[in-house]
Formats: sequence, structure tokens, C-alpha cells
Amino acid sequence: MQECHFILLGATGDLAMRKIFPALFRASQAGLKPSICACAKSPLSTPEFLDKLNTRAQEYIKSLDPSAWEDFSANISYTPLDLTRLEDFKALQATHPNTIIYFSIAPEFFAKACQNLAAVGLNTPNIKIVLEKPLGTDLKSCQEICQEIGQHFKEEQIYRIDHYLGKQSVHNLFYLRHNNPFLAGLLGANYLDHVQVSVLETLGVESRGGFYDPMGALRDMLQNHMLQILALSTIPANIPIERTRQAKLEILKSLKPLSRAALKSQVVRGQYIAGGGLKGYTEEEQVNHNSQTETFVALKLELDHPSWQGVPFYLRTGKRMGISLVQVVFVFKGPPQALVYTIQPQCSLELQLQGMGALKSTLDSGMDAYERLILEVVAGNQAPFNHQDELEAAWSFVDPILQSWHENLTPLLPYTVGSFGPQAAFDLLHQDNREWFAHV
Repeated sequence: MQECHFILLGATGDLAMRKIFPALFRASQAGLKPSICACAKSPLSTPEFLDKLNTRAQEYIKSLDPSAWEDFSANISYTPLDLTRLEDFKALQATHPNTIIYFSIAPEFFAKACQNLAAVGLNTPNIKIVLEKPLGTDLKSCQEICQEIGQHFKEEQIYRIDHYLGKQSVHNLFYLRHNNPFLAGLLGANYLDHVQVSVLETLGVESRGGFYDPMGALRDMLQNHMLQILALSTIPANIPIERTRQAKLEILKSLKPLSRAALKSQVVRGQYIAGGGLKGYTEEEQVNHNSQTETFVALKLELDHPSWQGVPFYLRTGKRMGISLVQVVFVFKGPPQALVYTIQPQCSLELQLQGMGALKSTLDSGMDAYERLILEVVAGNQAPFNHQDELEAAWSFVDPILQSWHENLTPLLPYTVGSFGPQAAFDLLHQDNREWFAHV
């Protein structure tokens, strides 16, 4: 039985209710024994908060065992807390040597919260903090946030969450390459023609328009999740697992900057328009009616890395796509044949060889991503979390793309709900005599 004290800032928010509390409950069923101090601005008593939490638990936890939930919620207390008021932080205590403070709050409050935590002594070496993305909207703002946090907490105390790194299905790809010399030998410049990474969603922005409109697909999905998938797909297969974090950093630093010409010819951005009875992006709740925010991005990039010289990578992500899919496709040289690794909706590995059809195996997707990441924080394992240097390397690659969009180098192209993006996304591969993998 592992014990910890869990202080959750932003406990009444959607993320806390939908993801964090269910993950903590599942972790408690697997042997974790957390005492939880839930904090938010709402002036609630503990019973009032638990009433609210119990209602949401019925919605988000399948086959909820009432007795198990009662045992779990008995260890939850609620403390009203204004993130900007130092006085409120004096009510918090580190009641266990393994104390975790989870920032389920907007990043603009990170610095103030860290300052107030430090002022009441809640930044001692035994305390860990967990930060949700996004950390900044560009390289400069990312560095500023990290610098402010770093004034109060050391790097080894900081766990920056990318929930994709908690998915067992994402890590399965690395483990397959790490433990399978056959695959390790094939996945590199000697045998590969190119690699495709697709993250497609049938959902639109739904009720997240207020968050999404200032961000867009490039910041919300490609800069973090997709570049992390790319890194895990390409790090050397023979490295020790404990060096995974450093190996990912080396890959991210090897991203070749896009020239001004490439920013015009190798980047596509789009925005969904109404179709099939569904709204267009600019008709969504909390979205500017004249918004130029992209809901689709496709681009071609290369790595300046010995194992991947000359191998192009094609990345695409979009909302309101024809299907929901997260997939990495390694396309081999010669006749059309590929190794297809699907992360969502069902984790699977498929080898397509000319004349042999497809050999497909379904893989275990493992535990929920947030549950796994919380257990990794408790254990003090930082490998599945982003280092500051990784964030900065990713932003260094993405910043010139954002700047080129401010200069209107890349037009914002419409695409209909239920399609697979603008025609320009297909032309991106057609101009190289390639095409997107037929995933349906």
C-alpha cells in the first residue's frame, strides 16, 4: 500500500472532475492510499463539495462500486482557496513525506500559486508539483513561466504532464522497438521511405471554444502530443529505458527548421466549415465569428539525426475529421508496404506486405493515462513527463510556423465537417508521389 498526500488546486474544474478524481479512485483500487485536499475558489464546505463530486463520479466512473467510492471519498477534504491570496494558502499542510500538489488550473496562475506555496513553506524537497499543459503559447512565454516556477521549485520536483505520455499504447511502440531487434533494424533510414503521424478527431471544439480559439491545433496538439509521439517513434531502440527522456530531447533538438520557402510549401492549415447538420468552427460557442484559428494542420519535416537522414515525416491533426484515429505509419521503400501502429481507437500493430495482405495483432492499451501518470509521480519517476528543455526544443521548431501565419504565408483553407482536411493536405504528399495511408 502506497500512501501520499494529494493537494489538488482547481478541484471543482472540469479536468479535475472528469479525469483526476476518477484516476485517483482507480489508483486507490490498485493499492494507492491518498489523503486528498481539494482546493478551489468556490466557498463550499466539505460535504457540499463531496455532493458535487459524487454526482460527477456517477457520470465519469463506469460500474462505480458505492462501497469502494465511500471509502475513497472519506479521505477527501475541501478547502476554499483563492490562488491570488497568500492568506488562503496558510490553511494547506504537507501532512505526508510524499506530498503532491496538482495544478489543475490555468497556466497564468502557475507563477502566483508557486510563489504562495513557497511563502508558506510548501516547496520543500519532499514536495512534488504536477503541471498541466499548456506551458506558454510560444518559446518566450514558455521560458518565462518555467523561470518563474524555477524560482521556487527545482527541476526534480516538477512533473509536466502530457497525458499522451501516460498512454500505454504510446509507450508500447517504444517497447516494441526496444525489445524486438527485427523491428529495430527495419525502422530507420536504410529501409524506410517515409513516416506518417496522424491524430484525427471527429469531435469539434464543443464547449472548449474559450480555451481553443487563442490556441489552435498547432499549439494544442502538434507542439506537444504529436512531437512527443514522433520522438518516441524515432529514439534509438537500443538505449536504456532510463535514458528515454534525454533521447527524446535529442530527437526534438534535431528537428530541421523550416525555411521560408518550406513554410509556404510544406505547411497546410485549415478550419472546418458547416456540413451534415453540424456547425462550422466560427459558429461554435465562445469562438470569434471572424476567427482565423486553425483546426487542422499538416506539415512535412525532417530530422537532422544519423538514423533518420533523408526520411521525411508527414504529420497531420484535425478536428471534425471523418474518423477518430491516432496512428503512426512506417512506410518502407520499394513496393507499397508498411508497418502500421494504431494508438487509438484500439491499440494494434499491423504489417502490410505486398502479396501477403495484412498481419494484424491487437495490443493491450493498459490502464488509464492519468492513473498511470499519478502513480509515476507518487513513485518519483520523471521519465513519462516533459523536461523544460523538451518544451523549449518543441517551441523552437513551432515558433517560426506561428510567425509565418502572422505574415499570412500560409492561407487558412476551409474543409467540410466529416472530411479529412483541405485538398492541400493531400497535395502535400502528392507532390512527392506519396499519399496518406488508407486507414479506413
